[in-house]
Parts: sequence; structure tokens; C-alpha cells
Amino acid sequence: MRQSEYSWKPYAALLAVYLIWGTTSGAIRLGVDSIPSALLPCVRFLIAGGLLIAFSLLRGESFPTVRNLKIHAMSGFLLFFAGNSIVCWTVKYVATGFGSVLVATTPLWMTLLSALLPPRERISGLSWLGIIIGFLGMVILLSPHLTHPLQVTAIFWWCMAGLALMTFCWAVGSIYARRHPTTDSLFMTVGLQNLTAGLLLIPVCFWTAPDWWGQWQPTTTSVLALLYLIGFGTMIATPCYLFALKNLPVSVSSTFAYVTPVLTVVFGALFLHETVTPTMVLGAFVILCGVALVQIMNRPWASKPTPSALVPNELEVVTS
Repeated sequence: MRQSEYSWKPYAALLAVYLIWGTTSGAIRLGVDSIPSALLPCVRFLIAGGLLIAFSLLRGESFPTVRNLKIHAMSGFLLFFAGNSIVCWTVKYVATGFGSVLVATTPLWMTLLSALLPPRERISGLSWLGIIIGFLGMVILLSPHLTHPLQVTAIFWWCMAGLALMTFCWAVGSIYARRHPTTDSLFMTVGLQNLTAGLLLIPVCFWTAPDWWGQWQPTTTSVLALLYLIGFGTMIATPCYLFALKNLPVSVSSTFAYVTPVLTVVFGALFLHETVTPTMVLGAFVILCGVALVQIMNRPWASKPTPSALVPNELEVVTS
């Protein structure tokens, strides 16, 4: 199969990531209304991981080697346990739209790591400019909270520290997964990553809420949010993200962190009654300008990655 026959698919996968991950923060907020913050991602990762692994085995795929298991475990620890699960705690204290914009620092970390760690990836000057513009848009979004820092509560700053740790771990995990490819399918890869995070979260559940089994009375809304996170947030969006990560320049695949905060702000305003201010609108506009510049500078004719022969068939299954 020639490159031109499937070169659009990584961009379609990235679009799916934009749309789905732009609503997952809102789903998490609805989920933690009646489900403990550690239990929600634990159940999500265990169920989604188990289903993806079972699906892979039923397709006739062999179980990964010890080497591949170590790679999946490490990336699962960085991406989901040390990364994604932190959001489930912060959304209880910080508005989803506000917290999600901090994820916009992820492309900066990813680009720096990709440029500094061998084999070094070349990043064009205009791509750097686009990333800087996106970062400035994030600063604009945060500016109302930065002008009076002493009036902000301590829990707010703990949430900021947690989200900063989340973005760094996600960036490191993304680069690690990119630099340590395996022969396993996207479904097996994501399944083992999620299963690792879910197992690691079990002791966290008992530590943070030892009597959760006696107090847990989930609402219908929280259960539906959990199902959405399992089906769309994990089983569809994550394989799409890994596919885009493998087949697009890092400065393009990482732009999800610019677009998803904007969609999260819109979702929060429409369904969670969160306030949208002119400053937030301006910040969103600046962020999208940065994304557009990065995308233009990394069109297929400027940078043509070489995907593996397995990936096109995998994406057809993901999007079916």
C-alpha cells in the first residue's frame, strides 16, 4: 500500500482524539460526583484494559513477550497511573475548562524531549513559533487566576502542581512509547497499559477511601459517564492517539493538548454551567492560531513519516 492511500488516516485519528478527549474531562467531573476519585479511573482502566486484551487474544494475537510487557507496563504507569488519573482528583476542586488548559504545556515538554533525546527529531522554526503561540494562549486563559495569587486557596495550588506533574508524565510516557515500539497491536498495547494503571490504582483506592464499598451509591449520570470514559475515552480515543503518535511528527500529534482544552471549555459551559469569559475566548483563539501554524508546517509534503505495515489495518478496526 502506498503512502498516499492512507496518509489521511493519522489526521482522522487525531481529529477523533480532539473530539473525544475534549469531552472526557466533563465526563470525569460527572463521574466523580458520586464515585470516589481513585475508584473511577481504577474501574475504567481495569474494564477497558481487560476488554481490549481479550479482544486482541480472540483475534488470534499472541500474548506479548516479557520485553514488550515491561514496555507496556512502563508506558501505562507514566500515561495513565501517573498522568490521567490525577485529573480525576483535580476536577473536584478546579473547573474542567480551567484545568484542561494546563494540558497545553504537554506539547512543549514533548517537543523539548524529542529534540534533546536521541535519536533527536528536527523541529522547524515556525513549528516552535506555533508551540510558543499556543503556550501564550494558555497564559491568557490562566491570567485571571495569576493576577491575584495570594487570594487563591492552598488546594488550588496543589491541583496546579498535580496537573503540572500529569502533563510532564504524559509527555515522558508518550515519548517513551514512541521510542520503544513493539510488534503488538494497538489494542493489546492500550489494554496492557490500562490494566497496569488499574492494578496500581487498587491500593490507592483503599488508601484514599477504605470504606468506599459501604458508601458508594453511584448515580445514573456517574455510571453513564464511566461507561463513556471506558468505551470512547479509552477503547477508541487512546488507540487513535497512539496511531497518530506513530505516524505524525510529534509537533502535530501533540496538538491535541491545544484543541481539547477549547472543547472542554465549551462542554463545561453548555453542560456543567461553567462561566466563559472574554479572556477565555481570547485565549482559545490564540491557542487555535498556534495549532494552525504547527499543522501547516507539518503537512505530508513537509514531513512524511513511515508507518509500519500493521498500522493501517489497525486504524480501520478502530474507526469501524
